Amino acid sequence: YTPAGNQSVSLPRGGAAESATQLVARVIEAKGGLARLKALKTITVTARATGLGDNASQPAIETMTQLAYPNQVRVETTSDRGGTLQVFDGTTAWLRDPRGTREVPERMKSDLEMGLQRDTISALLAVERGDLRARVLPDVRREVGATLRAVEVSGPRLEPMVLYVDAETGRIARQTYVAGGMGSPLVEEEFDDYRMVDGVSIAFKATVRVGGRPVIERRVLDVIVDRPLSPQLFKRPS
Repeated sequence: YTPAGNQSVSLPRGGAAESATQLVARVIEAKGGLARLKALKTITVTARATGLGDNASQPAIETMTQLAYPNQVRVETTSDRGGTLQVFDGTTAWLRDPRGTREVPERMKSDLEMGLQRDTISALLAVERGDLRARVLPDVRREVGATLRAVEVSGPRLEPMVLYVDAETGRIARQTYVAGGMGSPLVEEEFDDYRMVDGVSIAFKATVRVGGRPVIERRVLDVIVDRPLSPQLFKRPS
């Protein structure tokens, strides 16, 4: 899928001469194209997460994440043990669980903000605007499969994260980052099963590792793009 206005895009397919700007532009093209991503208003993703490794015995968790770009997110989580709701409205964050509704600690608010900034579409557009920096790192050669091109993305309020891009397709195969500051373990998310949904390429499978250990496999059950979301969804109940 290439939106109108992007038909003339011609970018190198990997190689030492490919700059960070060219690589990010190619990832944007593979994600749906600059025009489509800029036009994106909302996305709603329903997913099921199952534990891996030491977490294999934990009950499956279903989440519904509602994003209203650029800076609002609502995450509703349900499992056999009950449910929680976390919301960030762009300024404040609040939580609802069996104990009631309350503002979240500053650390949790920061985690929600960082999660928004690490959202693939938000990060790519921020690099394209110049709000985030990007620099190419050495390629990673898989034992089986395609070579991955690596680009580090960072900014004044975003700790560096590395996107590993399939050199042939331009899709993000993996991303890594440290959540929680210095001394925290490396988080690695590996993406697979990409599908086009209303002109946007979505990874329907992700495997999450923390400190090198697999902890979660996440499978997308449903994606809805550009469905209007009521502002009330992000407001804390009085």
